[in-house]
Amino acid sequence: MYYEKWQSLDPSGSQFIQYEQLSDFVDGLEPPLRIPKPNHFALAGLDLPICENDRMHCVDILDGLTKYFLGAFDAEVPNGDAEAPIDIKKDRPKDYHPITTTVQRQRETYLGRIGLRHFRLNVERRRNERNNQEQTPEKSTIDTHIESGAVNTSTTFI
Repeated sequence: MYYEKWQSLDPSGSQFIQYEQLSDFVDGLEPPLRIPKPNHFALAGLDLPICENDRMHCVDILDGLTKYFLGAFDAEVPNGDAEAPIDIKKDRPKDYHPITTTVQRQRETYLGRIGLRHFRLNVERRRNERNNQEQTPEKSTIDTHIESGAVNTSTTFI
């Protein structure tokens, strides 16, 4: 079922789909691999690699969904081969170049939203300050002197 769904999104057989298609793809799978929408946080937690041009490889997604179903995200490998380096690029196409992960992408999105929110608040605060200054024009120095009585109004004419 997984590869049948995959084929509908990747008819050319490139083994990649766009990152934007991931949520719909995973929601359309049958149990036990299905993660129903809203699934953005669950998919971010899978820590899947994202390649250049926001593409995701089919084996990475299947591996992440399998680990999610089995609950084996950080499980240790019981045999002695745990210290052996795993060459993840061995079974991947030539254009497989991961540049980020779903966790990093979620973090960037979150931090971007925080920055934008604070930027908008700062712009609004500055706009309000500017409007308040225009509504209450400062008194001129002559008016201040007249009110304080510092100006001598008695004049003598010769």
